[in-house]
Amino acid sequence: MVRKLLAAGCVVIFVAVVATGCRAVSPPQVDAKVFLVRTSSQEIELVAVPRRVSAELPLAEAVLRELLKGPTAAERWQGLASLIPEGAALRSVAVTETGVARADFSEGLQQGIGGSMRVLGIRQQIEGTLMCISGITSVILSIEGQTEGVLQP
Repeated sequence: MVRKLLAAGCVVIFVAVVATGCRAVSPPQVDAKVFLVRTSSQEIELVAVPRRVSAELPLAEAVLRELLKGPTAAERWQGLASLIPEGAALRSVAVTETGVARADFSEGLQQGIGGSMRVLGIRQQIEGTLMCISGITSVILSIEGQTEGVLQP
C-alpha cells in the first residue's frame, strides 16, 4: 500500500514538473550601478557600470556585494578595474532615516593597499556606488566597527 502511494506521489510530481515547463525560477532583480575605475599613472577615472542585483536584499547591501565581485571579463577587457582588495568582505550596511549609509567592512579592505591615490579610489568606488541609491545623502565607512583612520593615505 505504501509503495503504491509513493509511486502515485512520484507520478503527480513528475506531471506537475512537466506541466510547468521544468524551468528554474531566478530570484527577482533590480537595475543598479556600481563604480569601477580606469587608471592611468596620474589619475583615477570613476566609471559607473550597470548591474542587475538581487531584489531580495536591501539595495545598499546588494550593490556593495556586487561591487566587491569586481569587474566582469568584458569590463576588464574595456580597461576597467577595481581598487578594492580581493580579501575585502562586507560585514554590514545600514541606511538611517536621514540618509546616512554606514558600511562596515572586514580588515581585508585595508590589506596591502598603499598610496593616497589608491586609498582615495577605493573610498570613491564605495561612496559613489552607495550615493547612486535614492535617499542616501552621505556615507560612513568602518572596518571591523572602527571609523577612525579608515582608508587614510
